[in-house]
Amino acid sequence: MGFEFFIAKRHLTRRRKTGFISLISLISVLGIAIGVAALIIVLSVMTGFDRDFKEKVINVQPHVLIQKEGNLDDVKGALSIIRSHNIPGLVSVAPFVEGQAILRGPRGAIGAAVKGVDPENDDLSIFQKHMVSGMLNFQDVTQTSRKRFLWFFKKKQETRYGSIFVGEYLAAALGAQVGDIVYLITPIPEKQNPLMPNTIYVKTWPFLVRGIFHVGLSDFDSQLALLDIKQAQKVYQMGDRVSGISLRLRDAEQAEKWKWILSGDFTNQYSFRSWFDWNPAFFRALQVEKAMMAILLFLIVIVATFNIISTLVMVVMEKTKDIGILRALGATQSGIRKIFVIQGFTIGFFGVFAGVCLGILGALNVDGLAKFLKETFGLEVFPSNIYYLDKIPCVIRAEDIVIVVGVALLAAVFAGLYPAHRAAKLNPVEALRYE
Repeated sequence: MGFEFFIAKRHLTRRRKTGFISLISLISVLGIAIGVAALIIVLSVMTGFDRDFKEKVINVQPHVLIQKEGNLDDVKGALSIIRSHNIPGLVSVAPFVEGQAILRGPRGAIGAAVKGVDPENDDLSIFQKHMVSGMLNFQDVTQTSRKRFLWFFKKKQETRYGSIFVGEYLAAALGAQVGDIVYLITPIPEKQNPLMPNTIYVKTWPFLVRGIFHVGLSDFDSQLALLDIKQAQKVYQMGDRVSGISLRLRDAEQAEKWKWILSGDFTNQYSFRSWFDWNPAFFRALQVEKAMMAILLFLIVIVATFNIISTLVMVVMEKTKDIGILRALGATQSGIRKIFVIQGFTIGFFGVFAGVCLGILGALNVDGLAKFLKETFGLEVFPSNIYYLDKIPCVIRAEDIVIVVGVALLAAVFAGLYPAHRAAKLNPVEALRYE
């Protein structure tokens, strides 16, 4: 161990006559630790938010959506064109029907987004995987009941119900459980004299709740209802037409590429959208927000390094005589400079080490902390209806930690340069004149 390390260690560990400086050193360590911990937690949450939201959107929504003005009638022709490309990694291609309706349950009524899916061709594994209760079976159900006919005779009556699957929050708003009957209310225009305006009337369709799902995205869990595509065509009086065709790929990042390739085989009456087109502003805003939060929190680390500067300047002022003696004994300016650079680096190292430990621990328990604040103080820091997700996501990336540690240590080293330079420039004669 060189004398520079020995003297730097003595300056940091010796307590006599340096109580206040030791306190400032401790504050410097805590300041860097808090800044590094906050930076790791925020970066982990932002990364997790971006990953979870993207994964849930990709899993629930189609990767490529093909629609046509006034609904799509030539379904077989469109499907044959798509399949002719032999798209690598194509998981499913299926028609669908979508529309708006009012769902009425035992407790009340609420607006819902209705989607008719093709269970034979569409990939519905995300809903099967996240079924809270019931099972994903779109077959119609026949229920038998006895209806009183006159006062002495009961007539056996069979009623056939279509199957419906609703999100957990939607089911809670309706007060519905698996096995309950809910009613789908849709507006239907009545055809009449062409010289007269159309009359709109509503029709009620009974459905049996066969399953309740929870995919983790509040928009889907609170608004989405799934039907068999044939039932949806019947409800919206579409005949053999569909709202569009959805494609799912094994690699969702290829969706943009195939969107443009497929669009060349269809007329301009068709529209093509990928999963990114539904939320482009959101994903870009998320990236900008992550960058801005990182910059702002790096400022906390930079401010904490000013405590290192003040600590080392006070050490230089107190150790003026010692520095003069070292210079008189033959210590070079670079040796004196190295002593204070080592001190700054050591303070920064312990601050960064403590910050990384606190940051990782906080990131792993950030969702539990949010739940504790909500249950104890009623403070909801992550409302699912605003942030789309039902829990705080967190992904700790090694590259993020490496960048944070590297920048914080560099800041600590640079913070020690000015005091080190000032100590190295001390004239030993002036330092020892009054001693």
